[in-house]
Amino acid sequence: MTIFLTTALEAARAAGEVLRRKFPEAREVASKGWRDIVTDADWAAQRVILDIITRRFPDHAILSEEGRHDIDLTAQGFVWVIDPLDGTTNYAHRLPCFCVSLGLAQNGEVVAGVVHDPMLERTYFAEKGQGAFVQDDAEPPAPLHVTSLADLSQALIGLDWPRDQAARQRVVEATGRIGAAGRSLRSLGSAALHLAHLAAGGLDGYFHLTLQPWDVAAGALLIREAGGQLSMPGGAPWRLGGVGVVASNGHLHAALLKALALE
Repeated sequence: MTIFLTTALEAARAAGEVLRRKFPEAREVASKGWRDIVTDADWAAQRVILDIITRRFPDHAILSEEGRHDIDLTAQGFVWVIDPLDGTTNYAHRLPCFCVSLGLAQNGEVVAGVVHDPMLERTYFAEKGQGAFVQDDAEPPAPLHVTSLADLSQALIGLDWPRDQAARQRVVEATGRIGAAGRSLRSLGSAALHLAHLAAGGLDGYFHLTLQPWDVAAGALLIREAGGQLSMPGGAPWRLGGVGVVASNGHLHAALLKALALE
């Protein structure tokens, strides 16, 4: 395990402890835009993450949902891609389905990723070329593997809702198609948790049309290292910084893209 992954694990768990401690407390909620909110817990978790990362790697760039967005993800060097609280709407409503997501990109490619579920004290993590794992509290890590399901009619597919009204209407239409073609649908309100569950075999596929890099960086690495596949909604290869994602166990990918018909 590299110092990059150990740092990501430390930071994610420290931020998760902040979120868990503040969960029953009164909320300070502010609007960042249409269907977009931030809470005092987002800021508190981010401060903890930044303190750990900047002390250890002062020369690394940081792209964060509640921080700088003007970072070139394709540039040479290291960029941390951080969401201190993925699932803010759930958190603000006291729905215990949210996580911390940290990815590290090197020269535009994600090389380490952590998704931490504070309420379950469960941590999903991966390094490029080293596999993906899940660890519950103090238990030993266990390897992650996507499902082997190849029949879309038996598939459980996850999705999330864009803020943009036009994109949301496209999801409504795609949901009708995939709902008719698959077994069932789930919407958790946290893209990173969806991707982690897919890597762990809890879902067979997932799609979202307007993800930001911090939503997907860590989860994308989890899925690749667990044997799954990602693409852009139209079918092109997925890339960090691209808009939207379709993810699957690989066996279902072509059928999922066809049913979604998002081109």
